Amino acid sequence: MTRKTYLLEGLCCPNCAAEIDEKVKRLPKARQVSVDFQNTRLTLEYEGDESALRETIAGIVRSVDEDIIVKAR
Repeated sequence: MTRKTYLLEGLCCPNCAAEIDEKVKRLPKARQVSVDFQNTRLTLEYEGDESALRETIAGIVRSVDEDIIVKAR
């Protein structure tokens, strides 16, 4: 299992943070998901390919707010 943190540049709404958190938790290989609104970070533990996961995370974030930019930390 790998732990990864993503910066969510442009995250400015606690409701968006909660929605991203909820959607990422639904991913079958995601474990221990946490979206920190104040620090604009998404942290999760996961099993599987990191590159595929990053694209999936970016898609989830875009579905919530297309102005948020996902950056690997």
